[in-house]
Amino acid sequence: MAQHAITALHFKDGAMDLVAIHPVAEREFGSKDFSLGTAQRISVAECATLLAAGEEVCLARRTENHGWEVLCDVELLPGGAGITGVDIVGRPNDALQQLPVWD
Repeated sequence: MAQHAITALHFKDGAMDLVAIHPVAEREFGSKDFSLGTAQRISVAECATLLAAGEEVCLARRTENHGWEVLCDVELLPGGAGITGVDIVGRPNDALQQLPVWD
């Protein structure tokens, strides 16, 4: 289970510059839903540093019962230049672009 979950993005000059990241607080046994701690806005570079340090990061979305569920894992782009969502076999996907965006 991931240690951190990204739930929203911020763009500046057409590029992602910040992510809303939460610590994963708890998960109910036998459930896909989990609880998140308080969000922090961190730079994409800070997120890449977490991943490079071995921290597990996922993308999450709100469920109908107001819990959170995992969309996919997050990994570094080649060369560590950014982040991307990945599918179950580690291939990049577009899940990151599907997250809510704030101004």
